[in-house]
Amino acid sequence: MNKEKFYVVEGIHDEAHLRHMMPNIKTISVGGSEIKKDVLEFLVNYQDTFEFILIFDPDYAGERIRKKVSAVLKEPIHLFVERQSARQKNGKKIGVEHVSLDELKAILNDEVVEKKSPVVWTLKDLVDLKLTHHLDAKKHRDILSKKLKLGHANSKTLIKRLTWLGITKEACKEIIDASS
Repeated sequence: MNKEKFYVVEGIHDEAHLRHMMPNIKTISVGGSEIKKDVLEFLVNYQDTFEFILIFDPDYAGERIRKKVSAVLKEPIHLFVERQSARQKNGKKIGVEHVSLDELKAILNDEVVEKKSPVVWTLKDLVDLKLTHHLDAKKHRDILSKKLKLGHANSKTLIKRLTWLGITKEACKEIIDASS
């Protein structure tokens, strides 16, 4: 049985932006950087009814919220927004509400499902694949993040996301090798 999709966003402006694109979309705002308790309870209570899709701002607060919400849900689906896509026109703010509608539609098609898998990434794995402690590490991480639609990721964040998603080291090596 397919569950109905329910989008979890950071704030009311993100909700309004999604509704502008798709008027009948189901959304819930966590209430900004301070996640509302009643929202967390709703998510936990209805995770068997709805498929929760997390889409947060590509900044520190957004990542912190993603971690907290992911921790209470069984299998959330993640959508990641690139920082440059989420920049306000004047460049001062970053948020989902600043993403163009066309780009937002494309992002909604790139769901990344969190898997409870035996694949565990370590810092050594990133070093071996030249994703950290290497001259081209940032370039390689950016290529991998873009291809796998993981959003901006430093080494620590990349370890977490690759482990979450059960992506193998071999798959990452293929992507990096193909880009060289």
